Amino acid sequence: MPTINANRTGSAIGAGSSTFSTARQSNAGSVTDNPSSSDANAIQHFFSSGRGGGTHKFRRVFIHFDTSSVSATPQDAVINITGSSNTSADIIVVKSNAMGADGSTALATSEFFSSIDYTAPLSSEITSWSTGSNSISLNATALSLIGSADNLTVVLVEHDSDFQNTAVTSGTVSSGINFATTITLVYTAAASGYGHKVSGVAAASISKVNTVATASIGKVNTVD
Repeated sequence: MPTINANRTGSAIGAGSSTFSTARQSNAGSVTDNPSSSDANAIQHFFSSGRGGGTHKFRRVFIHFDTSSVSATPQDAVINITGSSNTSADIIVVKSNAMGADGSTALATSEFFSSIDYTAPLSSEITSWSTGSNSISLNATALSLIGSADNLTVVLVEHDSDFQNTAVTSGTVSSGINFATTITLVYTAAASGYGHKVSGVAAASISKVNTVATASIGKVNTVD
């Protein structure tokens, strides 16, 4: 299956605040362009109880893929990421327009919240993160973006508090990423070949005609 390596990544640490919405929506306190080492807390909702209602802080990871080589909506796609140390945070992939939306600029602190479209999740909730290989299946919205746009920029956010916009105060949850390994987008190309019925049988139910794979058939008896 075709593989696209991440073109650019950005790791961001939010500013701590006793107010949940302030911590979630403020600019990042710091960002790292193309991190290259393991980060045990790459995706995180930090909460520490204390005076004034405690302290909230978020961490998010932004990834850009150059999808200009993909000309049609793929059948499926996954993002492969190697984990590191912590695995307690549930994660979801969401659409973003950070890093210039095309990976041309480093992640800015101002893009920590403003660049994220929380109404456009690109995966289901990932409830089981691994310190080894993680394969995140992308949904139909993401597949359409891959097939129709030259760029796919996503952000990995903590699900239960960050994505849900809910102030969970049961403690800190974190999931790690080993940025020393390459993050990849692997997809199955769109089906091609003869796309019509043969002897009344739908094309989707036909894999071969007279032992010839449908992907290799342009015409049947001179008919397109």
